[in-house]
Order: sequence, then C-alpha cells, then structure tokens
Amino acid sequence: MRQFMALSKRNIHIYFRDFSTVFFSVLSTLIVIALMLFFLGDLNNEAILQVVKGTPGRDAARDNKLVSEIIFYWTVAGILAINAASVAHAFYANMIKDRGSNKLNSIMVMPIKRSIIVSSYVFCAWFISVIMGVFAFAITDVIAAIKGYAILSAADHLKVIALIFVNAFVYSAILLFLATVNKSENGWGAFGIVIGTVAGFFGGIYLAIGGLNDTIVKVIKCFPFIYATSAFRSVMLKDVEDVFFTGLPSEARSTTDLAMGTKLTLFENELSQPAEIGILVMVGLVFMVLCSVVLTYSKRKDR
Repeated sequence: MRQFMALSKRNIHIYFRDFSTVFFSVLSTLIVIALMLFFLGDLNNEAILQVVKGTPGRDAARDNKLVSEIIFYWTVAGILAINAASVAHAFYANMIKDRGSNKLNSIMVMPIKRSIIVSSYVFCAWFISVIMGVFAFAITDVIAAIKGYAILSAADHLKVIALIFVNAFVYSAILLFLATVNKSENGWGAFGIVIGTVAGFFGGIYLAIGGLNDTIVKVIKCFPFIYATSAFRSVMLKDVEDVFFTGLPSEARSTTDLAMGTKLTLFENELSQPAEIGILVMVGLVFMVLCSVVLTYSKRKDR
C-alpha cells in the first residue's frame, strides 16, 4: 500500500504541476460541451417529434420543449461518456514521457509488483477523470437551469456520479493499455487527435445508432463505449421520457429508446443497466491484466 500511495502521489503531482496539461484538459471538456450542445444538439429533434405527430390532445409547444430537453440530456450523457477518454489520454502523456526519459524503466527495476504499478497509473487517471467528469456534469447542470429544463433529482445525480466513477475506470484501463504499447510522444499526441472521434462514434454519441445499418451496429456493440453511453442515458432520460411518452403505447418508447441508443440489445435480449455496468467493469479488469503483461514483457525487451 505504501508503494502504491507513493507512486500515485508522484503521478498526480506531475500531472497538476504541468499547467498546460491541466488547462487543455479543462478546455477540451468545455469545447466538447459547446460543440455537442450548441451545434449538434438539435439533430434528432424531428425524429422524436414524429413519434407523437398526429396524436390528438398533444400540446405542440410542450412537446417541442420536452423533446429539446430529451436531446439535451441525451447529448450530455454522451459528453460525460467520452470526456474520460480525452482526460485519461492527457494524463498518460506523462507516462510516455517517463518511458522516453527512462524514468519508467527506473520504476520497473524497483522491487514493486507490476500489478501495483498498473493499479497506480489507472487510479491516478481515474481520479483525475472523475474530477473532470464531475466538473463537466456541474457545467451541464448550470446550462440546464439556464435553458429552463428540469434538473435531475438528487438520487439521479448520485447515480450519474457513480457511472462517472465506472466510466472513468474503464477508459483509464483501456488508455493505459494503449499507452503501454506506444513508445513515441509524437505518436501519442497524434493518437489524441482521433481518440475523441473514435470514442464518440463507437459510443453512439454523434449519431443515433438507429440510423446505422445492422452490420455497423453489431461492430459498435463489440466495443465497450456504447454500453457506457447507454447507462448514462438510461438514468438521465428516465424522468423526462416518463412525461413525454405519457398516453402513448409502451412500444413507442421502447422503439425510440432502441433507436437512440438509450436501451441496447445483445443477442436479441434487452440489456439491463446492471448488465451494462458489469460489461464495463469486466472490460476494465481485462485491460488492467493486459497492461501488467505488456509492462512485464516490454521491460524484458528494454534491457
């Protein structure tokens, strides 16, 4: 435990000591929020409004506001899901620098288990990603209040924060694995350009998966990103969808949820939220094991 705490303290200190890294982590979060909410947020409004089109007794103005609120929280869920990827990427840049300056090799020759080294890096990336995730969540709460949307309940806030914890762990483990197989600072920097786009696409964030063909959807479901996005959306959209779909057949809601990626099916069965979280945790643990293996063998090659 003492070794773990010493390594973690060192890694976190190095990250926060680099002002530019912290600044750009915050800036990237704000840019993603701005792009998603102010430029991409209205893309799916019309598709949802078609669900209630022609239904007698509906208030068109109220429906428009509810749909805007649905799309807002649908988008926020995506932001929270991919935010951890960019933050973890920025954190692991320090690990790449350690490798280039042979500091990582110095750590590896110390009498410290590989699992402790891996756990320390994952913990630090997780810790920083959680901080940035909660920060992004707070910003979107302010935006929701300004727009006049219903604020999530205290219970839903706790659920979302718990999901931020899980999501940060998964991205921290995956990005650490990618960092361990990458030895170039330039390569890692270039990878950062595409990580948000890749995570966004495979997370069903930029486009609703209902608009993609079945083959692409099956490929997307082979990656963990879509399960994190769906878990966030299930929590954040529940209350506003309860209001919007009042008086409509249950099939209307289930069809819309599947098309928008709020609910997912796997092997023809609808996944529960605990099942999605279980998939995410399992993926994170698998990547931690892979990291330990890669670090062990890479150290032997570097001798």
